[in-house]
Amino acid sequence: MAELDRITQYIAVLIAVFTGAYNISLLTLGIVLAHRADGSLRGQSRPTYERPVALPADWSVFVLVPCLNEERVIANTLRCLLHGQPGVRIVVVDDGSDDATARIVHDVGGDRVTLVRRAPPAARQGKGAALNAGLRTVRERAGKERLDKGRVLVCVLDADGRMTPGAASRVTELFADPAVGGAQLTVRIRDSHRWVLWLQDLEFWTLSALTQIGRTATGTVSMGGNGQFSRLSALESIGPRPWSDSLTEDLDLGISLAARGWTVTSTTTAFVSQQGLTSPRRLLRQRTRWYHGHMSAITRLPDLWTRTAVGLPGRIELTGYLLSPYLATLPFSIVQHYVILRALCGDGAGMPRLMSGPAWLNVLVWQSLSFVICLASALLHWRRTDDLPLWKAVCWSPAVMVCMYLGFAAGWRALWQIITRRGHWTKTERAVEAPLTNGIPAAVRRTHGDPP
Repeated sequence: MAELDRITQYIAVLIAVFTGAYNISLLTLGIVLAHRADGSLRGQSRPTYERPVALPADWSVFVLVPCLNEERVIANTLRCLLHGQPGVRIVVVDDGSDDATARIVHDVGGDRVTLVRRAPPAARQGKGAALNAGLRTVRERAGKERLDKGRVLVCVLDADGRMTPGAASRVTELFADPAVGGAQLTVRIRDSHRWVLWLQDLEFWTLSALTQIGRTATGTVSMGGNGQFSRLSALESIGPRPWSDSLTEDLDLGISLAARGWTVTSTTTAFVSQQGLTSPRRLLRQRTRWYHGHMSAITRLPDLWTRTAVGLPGRIELTGYLLSPYLATLPFSIVQHYVILRALCGDGAGMPRLMSGPAWLNVLVWQSLSFVICLASALLHWRRTDDLPLWKAVCWSPAVMVCMYLGFAAGWRALWQIITRRGHWTKTERAVEAPLTNGIPAAVRRTHGDPP
């Protein structure tokens, strides 16, 4: 038992060192950069404009919207794109829907919307396959119009995604640097008045977003499945099918871009909002898929370290990101519960100690650290938004523990799927939205889903 206690202590030290060196340093850097860009952490939450900025004349932006039974949300998404992103062209990829998705696209769309319909057996083979099919249409259009592929951007937007007005135009400013191959918008969860949605918004808009902004320093921002922009010439450098069959094809694309020397960055001048999930079962299933893809991507490490195009800071950052489930999430889930069990089931003489005293006191201190982290996260989210009063953010802070345990469960489920070679792509369920039919320009500005 003493030997097991020593091993547990070593693991606890390893977790602390890794978390401090990677997660906390990136989060701190993101806070500094976000504050420097906006003047305050809350500045990015209000990039709304009376008149959406038009695209520069020498740039073309194609928005790929992959759809599989998206009749609940696709109409609003198209209306927001058509009214809020002047000049962009939209390619909707109907990946074998058996609902009214195609009919709605025909009814809402105009000459700026192209519908690509896929049928079995080609359809429903994953999001990556659908995006590659849509990209073929973009390539054909770019070829016919003799567009400069270096000035053509391909945006990926989920069927429930709403970008801030003029976001496409503002993103082109990032690509003025020829080294930039990709850019990822930060993400908000709409209608986050319920605690489960508030938790997801905290995760996306605060912890993930600020970490992403910190990663702009190394040019290795992680690509996401919503609000993802890529230079067409950068996609061409990867091959005819830049999106892989991975469960996290977006993460895989970002690694492929970085491995070829492209910079992947982000911005504080625009963001994308999406629906959250209220079903615990669906939320766990979604996060398990994300962890599965993330943990499987560790096989890309040799590609990163053997390509001289990737700078050393970028290699180190991406390596830390790919190893984080193995060096933080999974081992911390063991240490967290081992400390409690040693105190409850034994004398706890060799357990990792944070202070002198009985075992139960050490467990209390150990757990208090977790709650301090939760409180700090909630306060940081409060500083970054104006959605909740301070007292409610403090009261809801213990619920942040749910995110931690959701990560534990999803991580171990994903590891089991990897070991047993199971797992498949499952689309995220959508909630019914009220149609945006009147006052579209005003509705477009309310990307959070607030009532007009």
